[in-house]
Amino acid sequence: MPKDRASNLELMWGSRERPSRGPRPGLTLDEIVRAGVRVADSEGLEALSMQRVAGELGYTTMSLYRYVSGKDQLVALMADAALGPPPGPGGGDWREEIEAWVRALWDGYRAHSWLMSVKIEGPPSGPQGLAWLEAALRALEGSGLDKGERISVTMFVNAATFSLARLAVDLKPLEDFATALTLGARTGQYPILASMIDDGTFESVGAPQTEFAQEVLPDLEFGLRRLLDGVEQHVNARKSAPTG
Repeated sequence: MPKDRASNLELMWGSRERPSRGPRPGLTLDEIVRAGVRVADSEGLEALSMQRVAGELGYTTMSLYRYVSGKDQLVALMADAALGPPPGPGGGDWREEIEAWVRALWDGYRAHSWLMSVKIEGPPSGPQGLAWLEAALRALEGSGLDKGERISVTMFVNAATFSLARLAVDLKPLEDFATALTLGARTGQYPILASMIDDGTFESVGAPQTEFAQEVLPDLEFGLRRLLDGVEQHVNARKSAPTG
């Protein structure tokens, strides 16, 4: 394992020993991470710096280096902590539970849109990341899927939620799309799109004050439900398959 990733894991899991020399620490790592999240939430990840976080806390920049090696390590810790704990069991069936998990994940990504800019280097490895994975696997326990299939479904819905949340961040204005639809329809090269324009399928696209996130969320919910329909069919087919 690369040295920097090993160091990140030590900090995430609290296994690194505190320095025995030097002045008594006046900060905690958790305070630094929370301050970093506040800065990224309000100003974006591009505004984040060790100096900016130190100013947020009222400390010198050098004082932060007693806790983290630099901005990259701080961002790794922030990425694990930002979403907070996952939703607990809601008492519904497995479909309701995983839908609630996806909606909570979507809300978290929308609240911390800078997460879309953080490079993903592997499966979740911090306490919060594993807590979200655990919650999804627990939600799918009653689905009839085996353990490997539950992991596959979890990874797929997580990736779909992340990808659509990223689209909602990167493609905010819809006016250009609405104009392109109109111009494209005039060429006669896109008959299916033209028919959808004529029957009002795209009537909300480009409307004033329309946010792309509002357009994308129904797509996420529709796709998730159809995926879960397929899961049910898969499980039922396996149950009814002849044995022997």
